[in-house]
Amino acid sequence: MIHFKSLLTIALFLFVTAPPGAVMAQTVSNEILHSWVELENYGGDLDSPPISRTDYHQLVFELQQCRQASASKERGTLHSLQTVDPMVYEQISTPRNNARHRVALSLLHWDRAVVDETASSQAIEKSAVAETAETNITVFAFSPIKTTTYRGGDLEVVFDSADFFEVINSPSSQIANLYLDSGDGQGQQPIDLNVPVFVSYDSTGEKTLSLVAVTTDGTTLYAEATLQVAALATPNPTQTIRVQADSPYAEFGGSLYVYKSPGTHIGLRHPVLVVEGFDMNNDMDWDVLYNILNKETLVESLFAFGRDMIVLDFDDATADIFGNAWLAMNAIDYINANRVSLSGKFTVIGASMGGLVTRNALAMMDAYPSSYGHHHVDTWISFDSPQTGANLPLGVQEYFNFFGGFSSKYPELAIAKEYQQKLDSPAAKEMLLCHYTCTSSQAGPSPSYNWFWGSMNAYGYPTSCKKIAISNGSGYGYKQYFTPGQQIIQWHQDDGFTLEIGSKIYALYKSSSVASTDFYGRFDPWDWFDQIDATVYERSYYPYGLDNASGGTRSTFKELFEKLPYRNSDDWCSYNDHCFIPTCSSLGIPISKIEQTIHNNSTVLNLSPFDEVHYAFSNEAHIEINARNKPWFIRAILEGFDTDTDGFDDYEEYLLGTAYNDASDKLKFSIESIATSNLTTLKWPANPNTQYYIYKTDALVESTWNLVGSIRSSSTNFISQAFANTDYSTNAFFKITAQPSDPVQD
Repeated sequence: MIHFKSLLTIALFLFVTAPPGAVMAQTVSNEILHSWVELENYGGDLDSPPISRTDYHQLVFELQQCRQASASKERGTLHSLQTVDPMVYEQISTPRNNARHRVALSLLHWDRAVVDETASSQAIEKSAVAETAETNITVFAFSPIKTTTYRGGDLEVVFDSADFFEVINSPSSQIANLYLDSGDGQGQQPIDLNVPVFVSYDSTGEKTLSLVAVTTDGTTLYAEATLQVAALATPNPTQTIRVQADSPYAEFGGSLYVYKSPGTHIGLRHPVLVVEGFDMNNDMDWDVLYNILNKETLVESLFAFGRDMIVLDFDDATADIFGNAWLAMNAIDYINANRVSLSGKFTVIGASMGGLVTRNALAMMDAYPSSYGHHHVDTWISFDSPQTGANLPLGVQEYFNFFGGFSSKYPELAIAKEYQQKLDSPAAKEMLLCHYTCTSSQAGPSPSYNWFWGSMNAYGYPTSCKKIAISNGSGYGYKQYFTPGQQIIQWHQDDGFTLEIGSKIYALYKSSSVASTDFYGRFDPWDWFDQIDATVYERSYYPYGLDNASGGTRSTFKELFEKLPYRNSDDWCSYNDHCFIPTCSSLGIPISKIEQTIHNNSTVLNLSPFDEVHYAFSNEAHIEINARNKPWFIRAILEGFDTDTDGFDDYEEYLLGTAYNDASDKLKFSIESIATSNLTTLKWPANPNTQYYIYKTDALVESTWNLVGSIRSSSTNFISQAFANTDYSTNAFFKITAQPSDPVQD
């Protein structure tokens, strides 16, 4: 068994192949390298399990480190150094947008020479050189570059040459043929490099792909990977527009995905601009964003009422928020320049960080229209946006900082370093209430936080449009299920020989002055000079319960725990989620009110700068569109504009089920009267979401009708109302009126 603490070495002569059949020789030197991957799981055996994206990235990273180290040593020899291979890890880890219907696959075939642990231990005891006890093993694995597709019903999968990495000891072990079973019922199909195989799934969910490789010497290798089919089909945008910010942020760019509603119209009709949030990998493109927004068929429901959707996708969502706000201003200018009519309705939605971007953009345009133009926006929706700050558990941040600090010497810690770099991005430092770079004794933000919020608050909020806040956090005081200071993650590995490594992560402690552990990390590697035992106490308390507060949630604890290598039954993660956007923050209320219940609390609610606020009963996933909050979006976007000028605005027509663009399709009904000796029954077909009022008079000459009944319908059906004849004189006249009834509870 090869443990991740084992010593690995690369054979003296390697062959690096492009497509099967083409061999290029490269000379390398022996190198020692740790591996965080259970290599025996990916040895090409028939029962090899599907590889995780994390493990595949780690294997490729280790290959790159070996190549770089070998090339560096080769410079000191008399042999000429051949062209160094591309940075293979960057090749597969650099963010790539969905290629619509194409799923790129990457393959790794590596003959690794590893140190036999038993022989190595015996050699060390005898003061011998451990590298002499080598064993050759095969590593064979493949993985989709992007592990989720939104077009599962019509796909093509392909191994591109640039994503094919083969490092072998002998030409006889070179891959000659590949066969792929995509799990769509078509069975095993031959596949060549750069030639797509067509795949069609009939259901969403996780799919298992099986790969068989036959080498030149006849050896058969097996590997599996998974692909998440999130949707079977996703419509293409009508067009994609490049937008660029102006000086001093001229380097900020992005894409505007335009998705026009049905019907022929030149220009944009009732535009709805959605601005994305903090996309830490910058790989959320149209396919991802459309499917997030179309939960509960929200986008298609709006399309049916003539709304055109425009989505702003930043080139770099982790960059300075003010720079992307300038980009948003130019996007707004583009939309206004291309609208069918400025008299139509214009709605802007800022999702998560996008709420800060759009807040600043609209506030600047309101304050300085001569410089930035008029935005002509009617309604601005801030969707679970950190209007007074966001939260990522400090213990998790300390984990990335602690282990990422060793990545230059121990490449297996590259993933921790990657996340540390995302924490160090301008946008993260601007939003996070607590940041690991805080220099005070109490947990707090980064040094750049106060300047950012001072500038944001100086511009304030938009003044010329309706302001609506929608929160995924509970307004009823429900918190996360753990307590401040509680341990959330336990992880420890120790083989007693080469490496001891572990971590404990705690929820941030609640106190005004008393410190408590939020992170413990131990890294005791094979190299005695690098032994470290560290417990982090600094900045480990906060005046409020932040990690467990009411708010839109994020599953950071779960995501981190699942990326930890070599977990066993003694390791655990007690809770998946934490508060990401506190409810008070999403409503623009100061963080000092984070522990107060908001519902029916006018003292707290009056601190919100929004004209209208909505919050959840219990905490929900961040920027989750669901059956509860969909009606809030529908009303905010459709209300206030009567397309067919029939007296009912588009939202009322949505409620009633009548056509928004046809004045002849009205709220109308015929009444059937059934009289018996005892009862008079009125019966009529009903519209949904309609309140009916029944009036009665004894004589038509009366000027006053008396209200005798009121009924609300919630669906299309028949309504009956019976009246006892003894309640009336010989003659009775009835009148029924109707008006839309809003089911949305504020």
